[in-house]
Amino acid sequence: MSVRPLQPSDIPSLSAAVAELPLMQRYQRTADGIAQSFLGALSRGESILVFDDGVHVQGFAWFLPTGTFALGGYLRLIAVAPGNNRKGIGTALLAAYEQAVAAQSRHAFLLVSDFNVDAQRFYLRHGYKQVGTLPGFVLPDVDELIFWKRL
Repeated sequence: MSVRPLQPSDIPSLSAAVAELPLMQRYQRTADGIAQSFLGALSRGESILVFDDGVHVQGFAWFLPTGTFALGGYLRLIAVAPGNNRKGIGTALLAAYEQAVAAQSRHAFLLVSDFNVDAQRFYLRHGYKQVGTLPGFVLPDVDELIFWKRL
């Protein structure tokens, strides 16, 4: 098991797996759309780390290590493939994001959808604090909650 950078060959199976998540369905993200987003991120040099269990890629953390408020990193999206919750995959990916950001900054930021209570609990357990709200930022009926952690 390891956390490593996303490879283009990982994209088809990872995109198909995470497209099944309720969060992706709520935001109308298809496997094809997710795959295109991954390819675009790679072409722009953005950071995407994956959790590889030795057989399959089971999750990812997509982030920008600097730039948020000119002070910190931004976790754009983290997801674990269905059926793999509570196995430490999200924790390993979050730790890898924080380690990458800490090399350049003392601040980590992320957004969490107001309806995603499990994710909110996850981040609170890992030392993040809710510091604001962006009403209707992505979808008109969903508030995005701003979370922050001093690294």
